[in-house]
Amino acid sequence: MKTVIDFLRKFVRYPVMIFATEMVFHVMTFDGQPDKYLLYCRLSAIAIGSLISLLLSLFPAKVRNVLSCIVLFVLTLYVCFVMVYYHIFHSFFLWNTIGLAGDVTAFYREAWQGTKDSAPMIRAAFVPLILWILITIKNKAKYKIGERIALAVIVIAVAGALTWQVKTADNYKTYVRMQASPTNAYYQFGYVTSTSFDITQTLFGAPEDTSEVIVIPDLEQIGLTDVRVSEEKVILKNIVEMDTAALIAAAPNNTIKDLSTYFTSQSGSKQNDYTGIFEGKNLIFLTLEGFSYKAVSEELTPTLYKMMTEGFVFNNFYDTIWGGSTATGEYANITGNIYPSASCLPEAAGKFNYSAMGNLFKREGYSTYAFHNGYYYYYSRDESHPAFGYDVYKGVGNGLQLRNQLWPNSDEELAEASVQYFINSDKPFHVYYMTISGHTYYSWSGNVMARTHQNEVQGLNYSEGVKAYVATQIEVELCVKYLCNELEKAGKLEDTVFAMCADHYPYGLSDDELAELYGLPLSDVRGNLELYHNGFILWCASMEEPVIVDTPCSSYDILPTLANLFGCDYDSRFITGTDILAPEEKIVIINTGTHTGGMWNWITTEGTYHTYSKTFEKSDTCTLTDEQVEYYVAATTAKVDAMRKYSYALFDNDYYSYVFNKDGTAKYPLKQ
Repeated sequence: MKTVIDFLRKFVRYPVMIFATEMVFHVMTFDGQPDKYLLYCRLSAIAIGSLISLLLSLFPAKVRNVLSCIVLFVLTLYVCFVMVYYHIFHSFFLWNTIGLAGDVTAFYREAWQGTKDSAPMIRAAFVPLILWILITIKNKAKYKIGERIALAVIVIAVAGALTWQVKTADNYKTYVRMQASPTNAYYQFGYVTSTSFDITQTLFGAPEDTSEVIVIPDLEQIGLTDVRVSEEKVILKNIVEMDTAALIAAAPNNTIKDLSTYFTSQSGSKQNDYTGIFEGKNLIFLTLEGFSYKAVSEELTPTLYKMMTEGFVFNNFYDTIWGGSTATGEYANITGNIYPSASCLPEAAGKFNYSAMGNLFKREGYSTYAFHNGYYYYYSRDESHPAFGYDVYKGVGNGLQLRNQLWPNSDEELAEASVQYFINSDKPFHVYYMTISGHTYYSWSGNVMARTHQNEVQGLNYSEGVKAYVATQIEVELCVKYLCNELEKAGKLEDTVFAMCADHYPYGLSDDELAELYGLPLSDVRGNLELYHNGFILWCASMEEPVIVDTPCSSYDILPTLANLFGCDYDSRFITGTDILAPEEKIVIINTGTHTGGMWNWITTEGTYHTYSKTFEKSDTCTLTDEQVEYYVAATTAKVDAMRKYSYALFDNDYYSYVFNKDGTAKYPLKQ
């Protein structure tokens, strides 16, 4: 008995220490009490704790004590890092994004402020370590060979049990692949197991998606279709004629065959009354850092207000998060597809980006330009944006000359420094901007743009943080106003279309500030789907009256919508998004990045489905009977699963290079 107790005393210390840090992480990060998911944390704590015990048992007692303190100190620092990172960005750090952000010193202010704000978390994380040191500093226990063997058996047995638990969890492949957002993985499995998922994927790539072709139930079986408008006027579709049978037959592997089977089975979006109304006009598209339509007002941002109310008015536009913050939001805006990691930008450099906005308009004979008032290499945009079709790409450090180097830089100066490149073009032009003035933190001291416009927002009935945020958005107003003025001087304003939307919601605001700005309940504000309700501005000075659009739509729908409006030659079947103005049903996907709000929620004209509660809320215009709801939810959820699976696979496998030539024509045309 004494031998058993002595072994348990040696064995238990490390698992208990790691489980204690898991407890701190779970409670402090997710702002709640321990729950059933700590079962996985216990298993991971036993497995990794036993492994540490086994490895350290090979060293003499004095060395072992020092090493154990070092190991557990590093582990505690890592937990602190994960919690602080989450506090700043409201998403978890992924190891495969190391190096993507270029000069990380650009965000030292956010890191410092986030660390200060996270002080209670950090103190809590160090409590187990301090107790450990006090208890074990004089430990002189010796391990026998039998105890080491027992530890090895425990490691193997518990690791096997943990693997089984993970594989039997709902949607475990989604967790293991860390898709869209790792939040659910960290919540359900803890930081140890989730980090192992992440590191494994970083070193060896994501596990292959071996799931079968997704079968989408046919809505006609219950008397429904996904088109609720008359087709009398709708004849043509936005597709490129190709020999789909030959495309499928020529697939070099099952993955490409699966992709071809799926995409060619799509019906394609129908042309409509708005097809080609902007044909030949210029296009200026802006991805606005941390933009919210709640910051737009007639008094402070009259140009934006005019564009939002007198152009196309999208009343049900949503801007979700995909797991890579700005990079993935930008990717959705530019390509009409979705991806879960910031690696989508650097990896795009080696792929054929058929649907990318720059390539789309370049094929139509446009001159293409892209500008960013941050470091030009940030997220490897100097590699991705040329691959997206921009002949000219300028940022800070490779030719964009700003008057001042600030944090963040001025969006107005971005317009001033870039307009010279395209204003006198004798060809139609497409210009893309990625702004930066709206970047967190939102305070007078933490954001120069907020401080610059501090006096202009003092009369607002908001707290200081929200006022500072709104102040940063005045830079967007000045940027767009300047561009309009210069275009008008050049006689090109009426021939230029402005389109703009956010990369993500302003996550740098606190929960209290978000609830205040959006008028939402404070409780679980980041899990509220309405937080992701936003504005998509689409305006041209030549429009005689606004066009009201009530259709639910999202950022990945922008690219196909613009392609149709400009009369571009493109194949809508091979793009994840759908033309907002076409009659086909649109599906809005909303990932909240929280375990309570859930991932892959969706909204259609019929209603809203919440994945966390597995409930469906009918819309005011819902045509479904109670008997039809279950079938409709199953069919739409299957569509969402397909959108996710095939949009990811499209990018991972450079699928466009199998389907299209560089000029956009089909590699397998129909034979005459």
